Amino acid sequence: MIGVLPLGSINRIWLREVNTMTTVFDVATELIERSGGSIETVKLQKLCFYAFGWYAHLTGEPLFGETFYAMPKGPVVGELLSAHAGKAHADLSMIEDQRKEREDDRDELDAYKTAVLDAVWSAYGGKTSRDLVELTHEESVWDDAWKARPTGTKRGDLTRADMIAYFLGRTPKSDETLDGLPPAMVLPASATELAAIESRAEVHRPFVDAVRAFRFAS
Repeated sequence: MIGVLPLGSINRIWLREVNTMTTVFDVATELIERSGGSIETVKLQKLCFYAFGWYAHLTGEPLFGETFYAMPKGPVVGELLSAHAGKAHADLSMIEDQRKEREDDRDELDAYKTAVLDAVWSAYGGKTSRDLVELTHEESVWDDAWKARPTGTKRGDLTRADMIAYFLGRTPKSDETLDGLPPAMVLPASATELAAIESRAEVHRPFVDAVRAFRFAS
């Protein structure tokens, strides 16, 4: 599929269709396995945030469909929080119990998603839970949602749309070793660049028509 994702004055050309059947529990399983079978729940939540975020950065799509919230210790996936409520560590048996309760089979991640998780683990897996809480507190998408929470509450809505928009415009910081991320599925394209594409006689016309149709339908 070809499309253009608006990002302020920047558009992104979508190179191919992205199919998401993955759940947060599939991602959690992968991360727990990388951690040797057990992981602190706070750390797991933050790694899920960065896995979702960098996948969104590369694809313009959600990695999974579960719900994020802005909470005191940073972003949290609600369904995962319910699964490990009151526990300091999460393990594979906890995830398996959730699968049985939800009657949900494990989705084996494709090579692209696996590469994203590998890069996220390489960049953040060695950090402590406290380190990751502090890092996520620096992310404006969490900060904005936290500040916008209802008065007197400890939870703000952190929508997938906001997360995707934020990470589409986010670039790795100098101390974030994310060189292992796979190639992006979306490319930045300004309105001027799109016009230049259209002006080239060799461009396949249906391609241009598809880009324009998606752009103006957005």
